[in-house]
Amino acid sequence: MSGAGPGALSGIRVLELADESGAYCGKLLADLGAEVIKIERPGGDASRRFAPRRKGAEAESLFFFYMNTGKRGVTLDLERSSHRDRLLALAKGADIVVETLEPGALDALDLGYDALRELNPGLVLTSITGFGQTGPRRGFRSSDLVASALGGALYVTGEPEDPPVTLAGSQAHIAASTCAAASSLIALHHRRRTGAGQHVDVSAEEVMIAVSHVCGVGKWLDDGHVPRRHGTALVASVPSGAYRCRDGLVYLMVNRPLHWKALALWIHEETGIEEVLDVRFEGPSSRRIAERALLDRFIVRLTEAHSVEEIYHEGQRRHIAFTPVQGVADVVGDPHLAARDFFVEVADPDGTKVRLPGAPYRLSRTPWRIAGPSPGIGEHDAEIFGTGEELLGSSAPRLETPPPSASTRADARASDDRRALAGLRVVEFTMGMAGPWIGRFMAWCGAEVVKVESRQHPTVVRLYISPDAPELGIQSQLSPWFTDWDAGKRFVALDLQRPEAVELAKRLVARADVVVENYRSGVMEKLGLGYEALRRVNPDIIYFGSSGYGDTGPTHDYVTWGPNIEALSGMSTLSGFPERPCTVTQYAYPDGLSALHGLTVIMAALDHRKRSGEGQQLSLSQLETCICAVGDVMLERLVNGRDPERLGNASRNAAPHGCYRCTGEDRWCAIAVRSEAEWQRFCALLGEPDRARDARFDSLPARVAHAAELDAWVGSWTAERSAEEVMARLQEAGIAAGVVQTVEDQIQADPQLAERHFFESIDHLAKGSVLATGIPLGLTGTPGRSERAGGAIGEDNDHVFGKLLGMSEAEIEGHIEAGAIERRED
Repeated sequence: MSGAGPGALSGIRVLELADESGAYCGKLLADLGAEVIKIERPGGDASRRFAPRRKGAEAESLFFFYMNTGKRGVTLDLERSSHRDRLLALAKGADIVVETLEPGALDALDLGYDALRELNPGLVLTSITGFGQTGPRRGFRSSDLVASALGGALYVTGEPEDPPVTLAGSQAHIAASTCAAASSLIALHHRRRTGAGQHVDVSAEEVMIAVSHVCGVGKWLDDGHVPRRHGTALVASVPSGAYRCRDGLVYLMVNRPLHWKALALWIHEETGIEEVLDVRFEGPSSRRIAERALLDRFIVRLTEAHSVEEIYHEGQRRHIAFTPVQGVADVVGDPHLAARDFFVEVADPDGTKVRLPGAPYRLSRTPWRIAGPSPGIGEHDAEIFGTGEELLGSSAPRLETPPPSASTRADARASDDRRALAGLRVVEFTMGMAGPWIGRFMAWCGAEVVKVESRQHPTVVRLYISPDAPELGIQSQLSPWFTDWDAGKRFVALDLQRPEAVELAKRLVARADVVVENYRSGVMEKLGLGYEALRRVNPDIIYFGSSGYGDTGPTHDYVTWGPNIEALSGMSTLSGFPERPCTVTQYAYPDGLSALHGLTVIMAALDHRKRSGEGQQLSLSQLETCICAVGDVMLERLVNGRDPERLGNASRNAAPHGCYRCTGEDRWCAIAVRSEAEWQRFCALLGEPDRARDARFDSLPARVAHAAELDAWVGSWTAERSAEEVMARLQEAGIAAGVVQTVEDQIQADPQLAERHFFESIDHLAKGSVLATGIPLGLTGTPGRSERAGGAIGEDNDHVFGKLLGMSEAEIEGHIEAGAIERRED
């Protein structure tokens, strides 16, 4: 959604000292209405020279253009004291500073957090680095590929016989930047309540571990199996994967018992295969894992007889999650996206219109919009530094007195809890991961999160069957993913098919600040719990809805899971090696990505409400969010009219750049050589300094052109060494390198994660305690915690209905007898 009104972050000033690893953070904040001033060194940021470049404007990088729209640009040489004074003057009037310099670099310039806090006590300084500001590896070099490697995402992506492979674009940087945007706004929320700023310390390694947690510590400790690459099919979801039709590929994911029954009936109708109806295949996905190959043969009999469109629409009519595996041209011409006016145009200074991916989320009162094209080098120097009066003379941001509404109610509830979101109350109506993970983050930050469930329609993680004791059947409190998605929350059980239960849900929302829902589009409205109904009981509610396609458009009510979105968005055909038809993650990347974007827009809406008293409706389409995450890659088609290359682990802006086999079974190291100085050090380390002057390799374009020869040489060196040795020797030489870590490596052999206590031990109501993937928000001034895990369905009925709603025991019992409240699950 675009529009002419002020954005949610209108009036917020952000200084951005970020390279390519943090530019998306500033873009998110700018498109939400913040004034973002991009500070570059003289000559401009290196990403201005990234390939590919814009057709007809060969000096302009598509990456830089996309990541920096809507910002103002100035240049400062921070080696000069007068320019440092200019930065300090800007910081005095800023709300947030986003930076990606090496840890300690700002301190060395007398611009570190302590100096900035003395000048502006309410300032939020957000640092995005590969490893964080503390720990033994804080000074290690990182890159998008290296962060994905150490973060565990690389190891589990691709085909078993191929090297681990990264996703298209720069997804470690996108995820870390989005997490940083959310963290910055959470810290800003705390500042508005207390006046205190803080240093936000975001580690890209930790963000990638969190994003890929479906393949993480919880699962490993649960079943003892180290997750590995598994092609397009998900290990835990059977059936799933890409299937051939007459004219292309469709992606299928079956994750619920009823969806399997619908698919089995369709296969039987079309093929006459009787075995597909066998009851041994029914129930949770775990019961079908041993039968994967057989079920795949049944499915291929169905799909190969039809076109992609036939399988897609008929499958969805039957509520089966079939989606096309789309290429970039398909995405750009997608009729659903066209109906939603997703793609937008931005005018260059010369009047040329550039078509770009649009909003990753939509806001009803404070429209998202791109304010303008990316700035030229120093374009706004004269405006900002010319007189030194308006910006350089401004005082620290004023802490506004909020309207006497929800803001003050939330502050009053904060009590003695010092966490950043203490006092906020969130009501969840969620399934799967994309919605619950938002509540998980907010609960960790101190919000009271109440999840509304029902035994009649349990979420996927409530259908868990222990791999060690399958004979015990479903154990609804014990799934490791239930901990990952829902730790720290309260749980109530309501049968929302009953009007009395709907009224209780409304009473709960009337006392809340935020609603998070990710039911299939239209379900909340059918229940009488849509935004219009809930705003009548709470006019300033922030109502966030997430779905696969969004809440409008011709396919808005279609069923999807995370991997379906990878297929729909073009991410699966942009990613991976060119000889493979598509590449899909094992960890449902769009779910984590959407949750981080959702958290960002919720916090932006809360900040707007704090200043205006206005609530609003927020809507996120996972399809559109995922397209935004590969937006710079999409520009090759949108701007230059050609499809992007599938690069595997290669890069147009670094070489050598890849994942190289080392000694040991399935052991690899990711390496990224980005500058000429690094290339010379690399050749010297490998014992061939003269190679740096070889005409095939003496410049970046030459190395990219001869990448295959280069990779063979590098691979012959790494093959004789352990991944750990390769990383250590290259890092010692100042070159980005990282072991392609398994979850076992992360727990047992990563000193950085151990020093930073990333993994969290959580009290568990059924297990005693569990170890879970940490929350990577990096709030050093207001560290969070997870209160507990393992609550049963209806665990907190008495507290929520009795204490929060003030109902008597007799009233609660009456609603139980009427079927509106479901008793706590035994």
